Amino acid sequence: MTRLVLVHGRDNQGLDADVLDRTWTVVLDAGLRAAGSSRVLDDADTSFVFYGDALAGLVAGDAEPPPVTVHALTALPGDELAFVAAVVEEVLRGAGAGVPARPEGAGAGAGEWLNLLLSALDRYVPGLSSAVVVLLARDVWAYLHDDAVRTTIDDALAAAIPTDGPAVVVAHSLGSVVAYSVLREHPDAARWDVPLLLTLGSPLAIRAIRDVLAARAPVRVPAPVRRWVAARDRRDALALHGLGADAFPLDPATPAIEDLVVANAAPGHHAAAVLLTDGSPAGYLARPEVAGTVAAALDG
Repeated sequence: MTRLVLVHGRDNQGLDADVLDRTWTVVLDAGLRAAGSSRVLDDADTSFVFYGDALAGLVAGDAEPPPVTVHALTALPGDELAFVAAVVEEVLRGAGAGVPARPEGAGAGAGEWLNLLLSALDRYVPGLSSAVVVLLARDVWAYLHDDAVRTTIDDALAAAIPTDGPAVVVAHSLGSVVAYSVLREHPDAARWDVPLLLTLGSPLAIRAIRDVLAARAPVRVPAPVRRWVAARDRRDALALHGLGADAFPLDPATPAIEDLVVANAAPGHHAAAVLLTDGSPAGYLARPEVAGTVAAALDG
């Protein structure tokens, strides 16, 4: 039996893990029906890896952050501030928005530059707030640069991937960074069989993120992964370029990543799974093209 492992995106801390799990399941079930699949998700065959509260606690420096469960800017250190600014600037450029001129002079610092970028993002990129991008960038920075953060989250995801059978891994937004890193680098990777890695609205092609990952190891399709499909909406400002060869150049020895362009009806075009005010499902998982990819891998 192929297991389904779901990895959420950023900014889910404070949300009820069970509610988030049910929302993903309801929306994916709707997508499966729209794709013509008779499959109904079974909790016994699905793991939802919720790391939001643990990540928030670790980033905040809590002495005892919550565990990972399966189920206005303060002053930033210089390197982190530069990373956040680079992510915001690339989001602006990718969205076709104007990038303000960088201020000059003795009183012009990196913080002022970041605030200008954030103001431009709020003004010119509809459906995406500067707060969302800052939280994503800070979470990615913490995950990529803090060994304690990365180890805590990586080990929780690794524990959810079976070693006695195949697993389909579906990862959204920051979750795609986590899933990619774990599948590429975790010591247990040689024991896994992943017929499908499905990433949704992935920011992996943002240069600042890609370059940190490339500095750790060659950019490639992780060895356990037999097929990688990257679903995105071209209006999703956090999935800027897709994961094609130009923006996410792979080691030549690995297979190409399949780019799946869809229309994500969720507000901001980025969410994996939401229920709209009228109760209708939306998000990447509601799309039959996306859910059908999951069904084919589970049935295969």
